[in-house]
Amino acid sequence: MKTMIVTGGSGAIGSMTAYWAVRQGWQVVLAYHTNETAAKNLQEDLTAMGGRVHLFQGDLCIEQTRKELIDFALEECGSIDLLVNNFGAAHYQEFQEESADSIEQVLQTNLLSHMALTRLLLPHLLQKKSGAIINISSVWGQTGGACEVSYSAAKAGLIGFTKALAKELAPSGITVNCVSPGIVESKMLKDLDREELKKMVPTGKLCSGLDIAKAILFLAEQEQITGQVLSPNGGLYI
Repeated sequence: MKTMIVTGGSGAIGSMTAYWAVRQGWQVVLAYHTNETAAKNLQEDLTAMGGRVHLFQGDLCIEQTRKELIDFALEECGSIDLLVNNFGAAHYQEFQEESADSIEQVLQTNLLSHMALTRLLLPHLLQKKSGAIINISSVWGQTGGACEVSYSAAKAGLIGFTKALAKELAPSGITVNCVSPGIVESKMLKDLDREELKKMVPTGKLCSGLDIAKAILFLAEQEQITGQVLSPNGGLYI
């Protein structure tokens, strides 16, 4: 049974990735930060489906916590085949109003911690000479978003990280790809007008967590696709 780590596991994308992975026969290490109720409810539901789901709680912006996640996954599962770098946080603010600290925090949460977690996993994947890494970017990392400059920069950085690391790891049998969602139905939209958002999307629909999960699992099974950006966005960016 293959094993994946999914960070941001209690959110819309992470939870549906875990669900779809269990449907496909994967074992899941679900890493979450604060939403313990959602994580435990998801674990209970997926276990009832016959899935094997291991919960890990912690702040992955902290190096020691990242090390503990890798150690926990290897202890519980024996091997890791896929890392889905999904956790993050939206940030809306005019750039001229940003502080140096807020910019640093956005980059740490949405880019630098993913790079650091990936680096910790690499010795295991390199020893196996197989595995996959999938980074969750955003359409704003491709197009830029007004009043989301730091967030857009971080997500664009994930795309550059994906492409460069894919070239470096390809000879070792490890793929690195990126999923770049459009506007996803999630709690991040709680203060926004969904009907206005739908008008921005050619299909007239927002993405669901399941839409993104299916893209992730598709890339996870590919051996000849690496360094690519798959963007389920309803035609928002083509």
